[in-house]
Amino acid sequence: MSRKLTYTAATPEDHELLTRTARTSKQYWGYADHLMKLWQEELTISPDYITRNDVIKIEGTQGFIGFYALVDKEKGHWEVDHFWLLPDYIRKGYGTRIFEHILKHIKEKGGRSVSLASDPHAKGFYDKMGGSVIQREPSKVPGRFLDVYEFRVKKKDRSFKE
Repeated sequence: MSRKLTYTAATPEDHELLTRTARTSKQYWGYADHLMKLWQEELTISPDYITRNDVIKIEGTQGFIGFYALVDKEKGHWEVDHFWLLPDYIRKGYGTRIFEHILKHIKEKGGRSVSLASDPHAKGFYDKMGGSVIQREPSKVPGRFLDVYEFRVKKKDRSFKE
C-alpha cells in the first residue's frame, strides 16, 4: 500500500469520474443489474452536487483511488454522503486511513459528530471504526434496511496517519 495519500477538493469537472467511481465501487459487491439501476440516481454525482458539498478526491502515488463527500446537516453534525474507493483499493487498508482523515477533516471544520447510512457490505468496517448504530432506515430495495452509524469526533488530539 502506498504510504502517501493526497486529498484535494473535487471540481464540477470531476463529476463523470466520481460517478463512474461510485458505480464501479458499488458493483464490486456483486449487486444485480436491476439493483444497480435502482441506485443509478443516488450514484450520480452532478456538478451542482460538487459545488454545494464538501467533495474530496483521494490520490495515491499511483493516481486517483476514490472520493468522499460530506454534507453539513446542522450545526456541528455532518453526514458522509459518499465514500467510494476503486475496487483495486478495497480491503487493503486504505479505507481505515481515509476514514481517519474524514474524522480529522470534520474536526477541523468544528464538527462534533458524523453519521452515514452503511451499505450492508461495509457494516463490519464501520463497526471496526467504532461507530454506533443509531437507527435503521428503509433501503430503496423493498424489505431491506440500512444501518445508520454515528461517530463522535474526539475533542482531544488524536494521532491520525496521513
